[in-house]
Amino acid sequence: MAVNRDFDEIAAELESQGLHNEAELLRRFPRSAWDDELVKGMFVAAVCVRDVSRAEKVARKLVSFAPENPFAHLAFSLVKLRQGQTDEAAKAFDRALYFASTFPAYRSQKIHWLCLQGKLQEARQILRETLREYRDRWEVQRAQAHLWLSSQQVNPERMKQAIELLQKLIRNHPNDSITNALLAQAFWRTGELAKARNHLRLMAKHLPALTFTDVDAFIAWEVAKQTLATCSVWFRPNWLLERFLLRWLPPRYFVAVGILWASIALVLAVLKNFVPFSVFAFLVVAASLAFAYNRFVDNFVFWLLTRGIGEPNIRGH
Repeated sequence: MAVNRDFDEIAAELESQGLHNEAELLRRFPRSAWDDELVKGMFVAAVCVRDVSRAEKVARKLVSFAPENPFAHLAFSLVKLRQGQTDEAAKAFDRALYFASTFPAYRSQKIHWLCLQGKLQEARQILRETLREYRDRWEVQRAQAHLWLSSQQVNPERMKQAIELLQKLIRNHPNDSITNALLAQAFWRTGELAKARNHLRLMAKHLPALTFTDVDAFIAWEVAKQTLATCSVWFRPNWLLERFLLRWLPPRYFVAVGILWASIALVLAVLKNFVPFSVFAFLVVAASLAFAYNRFVDNFVFWLLTRGIGEPNIRGH
């Protein structure tokens, strides 16, 4: 694998500089934690630059740029080790191992996110790489089921496997909103409507509060919206209107949504001087209704579902 070669090449470079401890630490680090190209490049700069003071500046910048990336903390650990500050190096290495242990959950988030965008080939590639080391992690198995369900045509055997896997996961994690949303989607597609309704309510009941930084809550929310859009014709415009913005995770997604509606407001303000008042009034009313529908209908439906009041039309089309 290219990842293994990158590790070995950097380790050899460290060995050639007499940095034997750093090279050994690098060889022990989880290979699957090699993330994006920018972090990788900064990591190489931090551990291979000969000027230690400069390397420390690069490493500190890396940690501030990617505080939850294991390689950021590993780079800082290696630099501190070269400076002889073993206590700080040990603390940074512990942080690196901590974030490396959460890496499967991060990879699973990315698979869910790509499935929501319809980028299934990219999701399959990440899933294959993740399954090599983390096949037993429940988050990875949930992402695998999501990928199976996201295919345009799911054969009955694959659908059965997805449902069985999700049911096994829900027994151990009954409050997980993503798993309930996926089960609702799967049961709707198999025509088991009572089960689909039940998991829709459980999904809404355990849906985490949506914040600007919680990626898990964001993905759960979007999976839930997609599931409802699958089950209900009238809900689809809400899902489709902002789906193209899902190429960004929060907070960039929310910034993009804000820019979208601010742009619409500016266009309306400009049009006021160029169109008849009746046309302008119609456009303002249409934009206002679209905004209200898009921003509040999903909140209202989830609120109804948690109280057993609302029941989306999932009787087929």
